[in-house]
Amino acid sequence: MERETSKENKVSESELALINEYSRKELKADEVYTFSVVLCDNDIDRDNEHFSDAALDKLAELFVGVTGIYDHDPSAKNQIARIYSCKTETLPDKLTSYGAPYKRVVAKAYVPVCKGSEEFIAMLDSGIKKEVSVGCGVRSCTCSICGEDMRVGECSHVKGKTYGGELCCGILDDPTDAYEWSFIAVPAQRKAGVIKSFLSGGDIEKRFFTHENLDSSDIDELKAYISSLKTKAEEGERYKSALRLEAVKAGITAKVGIESALLESMVKGLSVDELLRLKSGFEREAEKHLPIRMQTKPDGCFGQTKSREENNGFRI
Repeated sequence: MERETSKENKVSESELALINEYSRKELKADEVYTFSVVLCDNDIDRDNEHFSDAALDKLAELFVGVTGIYDHDPSAKNQIARIYSCKTETLPDKLTSYGAPYKRVVAKAYVPVCKGSEEFIAMLDSGIKKEVSVGCGVRSCTCSICGEDMRVGECSHVKGKTYGGELCCGILDDPTDAYEWSFIAVPAQRKAGVIKSFLSGGDIEKRFFTHENLDSSDIDELKAYISSLKTKAEEGERYKSALRLEAVKAGITAKVGIESALLESMVKGLSVDELLRLKSGFEREAEKHLPIRMQTKPDGCFGQTKSREENNGFRI
């Protein structure tokens, strides 16, 4: 987290108007303490993930009015500050670790000046309370290498590994919720911090099977995720069934001396990779018995010459 405060902690009239949108009474400038905080950015974090620029723009909207707490513990006693304005900014002289212009979400938060907040304000000014992490929900985490969704098994790349000189990471996009930001000791993001919550895929499965509470939007996401898995499973089974038939036909054509019924039984338990290898082997063997000849092959085809008489057998 980065803070911007002044000794006098001056609050403008326009800022005070924004703050008073969240207070029950009209607060005066000397009754609030304000500071700026970098919530998150587009650089790769300790989890080998980073927000897209579009995601940061959306998060800047979602975090307005969100409360700040301690250690991601959603207890009322842990509420300490509230964001009253938020924006994204690009630092022209700074690049991310992958060479893109560095972009971050900067929020302004306020704390009431009272007996209960004196210690917290002192900790801010002394630099002890500094690092923060955000809690948010995103719909998408795509692979930086292949662009596939990393949550539903469509991508074989591993975050943190290098492929062709490029570090693989997950790109977080399409934020759906920003529910809190916390003061913590060690954030995931080196310059701020982030806790990601995916509304579908592995994380929602974990929450479901550990009996954590799911709201209605989570349940809808879970249903959609299960439906997509069923569709993919059905498509995969159809492809595998067709591949079994092709392997059996190739085996018969190759004259391997195995009855078709036995071949069908043999291929039932094979994986897709095994079926492809078996089919390829049968096809290579079949070419020995049934070499493919091009009808009326022209002279010079495939570096060979063919006499006119060789084509006589194909005349009608």
